Amino acid sequence: MNLTNPKSLLDSTIFKAYDIRGLYPSQLDEDAAFRIGWAFARSGLLRPGRPVVVGRDMRDSSTPLFAALAKGLNTAGVSVVDIGLCTTPMLYFAVNVLHAAGGAMITASHNPAGYNGFKLTREQAIPISTDTGLGKIRQLAKDGSMEKAARVGSIRRESLKQRYCDFFGQRFSIRMDTPIVIDAGNGMAGAILPEVLEGQNILHEDLFFDLDGGFPHHEANPLKEENLQDVKRVMASFPGSIGIAFDGDGDRVGFIDETGKLIPGDLLTGLIAERVLREKRSGAILYDLRSSRVVPEIIRAQGGRPVKTRVGHSFIKQIMRDQQGLFAGELSCHFYFSDFFCCESGVFAMLELLQIVADAGKTLEALVQPLRKYAQSGEINFPVVDQRLVMDNVRKQFANGKITYLDGISVDYEDWWFNLRASNTEPLLRLNLEAKTEELMEEKLAEVSRLFERSE
Repeated sequence: MNLTNPKSLLDSTIFKAYDIRGLYPSQLDEDAAFRIGWAFARSGLLRPGRPVVVGRDMRDSSTPLFAALAKGLNTAGVSVVDIGLCTTPMLYFAVNVLHAAGGAMITASHNPAGYNGFKLTREQAIPISTDTGLGKIRQLAKDGSMEKAARVGSIRRESLKQRYCDFFGQRFSIRMDTPIVIDAGNGMAGAILPEVLEGQNILHEDLFFDLDGGFPHHEANPLKEENLQDVKRVMASFPGSIGIAFDGDGDRVGFIDETGKLIPGDLLTGLIAERVLREKRSGAILYDLRSSRVVPEIIRAQGGRPVKTRVGHSFIKQIMRDQQGLFAGELSCHFYFSDFFCCESGVFAMLELLQIVADAGKTLEALVQPLRKYAQSGEINFPVVDQRLVMDNVRKQFANGKITYLDGISVDYEDWWFNLRASNTEPLLRLNLEAKTEELMEEKLAEVSRLFERSE
């Protein structure tokens, strides 16, 4: 990295709403990583005198990016605790148990092999988004002086793997006869699942647990049907089995029932909320505004207080802290637990759901079926040139509905509703629509979709 010129050709587009992400090395290289590390240290977001925990995923580029990021932090006077290869939830765990000033996870999550990036947090793994400091880090990384601190930081290595796995072993003791098939997608979940499962009485078949940042079998995104063909194929060899699929950095998890159907994240939120409320008796449960109406219905029925939120982990985590929320779930299969520092964990969610199945003595399909009360469109993406025009047309067309603006625009009627929100990264509008019947859902979906035809 050349520091003779403090000005940089840093690609500002790698700074997203919630993290930093881009192609390596054309968009995100070692020079950018150094600058980001230096800017993070000088941003004023970190408590003085405490180290920053840095972890990384299994991508080939993660090692050189770690060295550069750590050097940037050290140069600006901040020490680093290197926890090595880890999942993103393990990074959150480490920041909390080590009482660190903050954390940096080097990962591009579910993105293809050519990408990499950083997820940055403050103390207690409080996320840093565009609204809470990422914009300042971007500016410092682009225009900062990169001078060396009078007292540079150091790097020490510490393994948290056993402590992390023990955390789950102390909380869960599952005994179930239903076999499970787990696809780690060659991602970081495969590095810890053997130890996590060792303490549980669960029959499991493991698929793609070896770490490979090239993702040779399929993209590590459990929400895409094309990425679930391998786990479904193996499930067919174990009749009555449940399928589980993780994303690349282990913070999301998808579930496939015994019939081979992928269970939507909002219905999983409802199932887990029931268990949490039985255990905790009362409290706030958060769900994102794309979720089925069945979710708040379940929460109220169990004595809980449903709280509708915007989409995005930084908003959800802040509201969980503010309202002492017990649990939160997103349609995207991020699940957050108060017992896990108000952070998301795919492993925690997996064990919670398996405990539900074991305790109920029913199939996962039977547990989910009562939650399928309404007809859902799923999330549909519409390429849009003029987003404002479409939103204006929606307001006019559905002015007789109850309109709210928590995230994009939501329109509610007695027997159907929809939400339309802009993508943070692409010229797209994302539509979610739900109705009491399949026929009504199809009718209203066609009605809303016609507005996009007029905008072209």
